Amino acid sequence: MEKKSYVNKNIYEISFSMRRERARKIRNILLFLFLFIFLLNAILAFLIKPVAQSSLSMEPNIVRNSFSLATPRALFSENKIRRGEIVLISRPEKKSATLLQNAADMFLCLVTFRKKSNENPFLSRIVALPGDTIYMKNFVLYVTPRDERFSYTEFELSQIPYSIDIRVPPPNWDTMIGVHGDFEKMTLGADEYFVLADNRLSSMDSRMFGAVKKGRIKGKVVLTYFPFKKFRLFRSKARK
Repeated sequence: MEKKSYVNKNIYEISFSMRRERARKIRNILLFLFLFIFLLNAILAFLIKPVAQSSLSMEPNIVRNSFSLATPRALFSENKIRRGEIVLISRPEKKSATLLQNAADMFLCLVTFRKKSNENPFLSRIVALPGDTIYMKNFVLYVTPRDERFSYTEFELSQIPYSIDIRVPPPNWDTMIGVHGDFEKMTLGADEYFVLADNRLSSMDSRMFGAVKKGRIKGKVVLTYFPFKKFRLFRSKARK
């Protein structure tokens, strides 16, 4: 009887050790997953952010259904916002929304587990900086930089090379429909940036909602990584 008791005691101790070892491994796995998720969220929040482009507005440079990476605004200051850079712009708030509409939007977000659409930023290109005087002719922007006398095309001033889609509208095109290809001179304020989409006929940009404040610039696109054949780094260069 004593031998049997001794054997049972050994089995119990071995079983206890196995359970303790298994609990330690599970605890380590959960800790690793927590640290991984925390680190991933920190990277996405403070270092880099994936951006999906679902529209035609930035073609031909960023095609529809492509994915890019952007740095949050916290990583760059005002003097690092350069001409030609593609940035994330927050959508203008709906000032006319009623309390009932806001409640309905919030309920819809809770049901569908999605954010309000006007909270999702969209891509556009910085083409003019605070203090610039600008006008548009045939969908091309002309810029007189602050404290300068002469005007240049947006391409001459841009610190990132790019092309735009300005397919000529049909002869009977109603110029009152959609975005305009021409407008008179205007001067940007001290905290205003003029943004344009690269697809000048199918887009939403400053021609529709006006110049944007620095606070609406949420990030800067640094590269496009999908589709792989469209991989591209957006590098800025100093103006000559």
